[in-house]
Amino acid sequence: MISGYSYILNGVKFDMPFIEMIKSALPVVDEFVIVTDSRFNDGTIDRLYKLQGNGNPKLRVFVEELDLSNPGVDGATKAYARSLCKGDYLLQMDADEVLREQDYDKIRNIIKNWRKRWNIIGAGVVNWFNGPHFKLNSAGWTKERLSINSPNITHGIPILSRIMRGNIYYAKRDTDGAGYINNGVGLMSDHIFADTVDIVKDIKYNKDSIWIHHYSWYNMPRKWAMKTVWHYFWGLLYGQYKNLDDYKIDLDGNPVNFWSEPVIRDLVCYVDAIANEMKEESIIKVSGIKHPKLMDGWLKRQQVYYPKNGFLSKEVLYDGYAKYSSV
Repeated sequence: MISGYSYILNGVKFDMPFIEMIKSALPVVDEFVIVTDSRFNDGTIDRLYKLQGNGNPKLRVFVEELDLSNPGVDGATKAYARSLCKGDYLLQMDADEVLREQDYDKIRNIIKNWRKRWNIIGAGVVNWFNGPHFKLNSAGWTKERLSINSPNITHGIPILSRIMRGNIYYAKRDTDGAGYINNGVGLMSDHIFADTVDIVKDIKYNKDSIWIHHYSWYNMPRKWAMKTVWHYFWGLLYGQYKNLDDYKIDLDGNPVNFWSEPVIRDLVCYVDAIANEMKEESIIKVSGIKHPKLMDGWLKRQQVYYPKNGFLSKEVLYDGYAKYSSV
């Protein structure tokens, strides 16, 4: 039995592709566990229940009240979702990741031929950045996503990266606090199924590789609005803040309200910042990598930067490939 698991906060508010993420995983799992917070009333919970009710009994929705003062809340929430899984093998997904349709049989074959010495298997990552670009230094890394369901394996702050203050664990900056640990010892992939040396060639020609499409940075203004939340999580993890009341560095220097509308300025305010980021040599434009088909609707409503004239524009999809369209 294969279980998938994830969690989502403010999925509708920040237009995260969490529904697409779940849909991409359902064909290869026997159940999918998703955890969310009851206080985030942006429509996320309704969409999860709607998806569940539309003929998706595999989907198990857990609505909780998470401890947002826990420095390790990211890892702790993943660990909680993992603990709810019934499968012998587990697929962990983030809310901004989507599996490729052509990888379904590959994942099934990996599970079928799992070796006893394997604990975790990594997959390649297509890290989309501002429309049809990605960062080579990010796209060349792997994410540990498949694992055995062992009571010793979970998510959290590795022992060597923990800092105790009082009776609370914080983290050093060598961890995001959500990676895999085995009895507190950090784990890496036992077997990396994707060769990430030449991502473009691999995506097009390597028949054995598994690739996850990662969309966190696809829409830059949306990402920057969302960073107010994640900067809080990371600041909390590293001991910079003790709770939400201490965190006052949103775009206007005000306290961050997790339950309010996102702060998204007029799109022209982002042009210079995006242009500066696009100057990095590690960012390249791609034309030979197709998005998973189920991402079409999400992609059509995203805002991306048009390098030729400095305006923000929407993308138009042709057979799954991204093309720019000035607006």
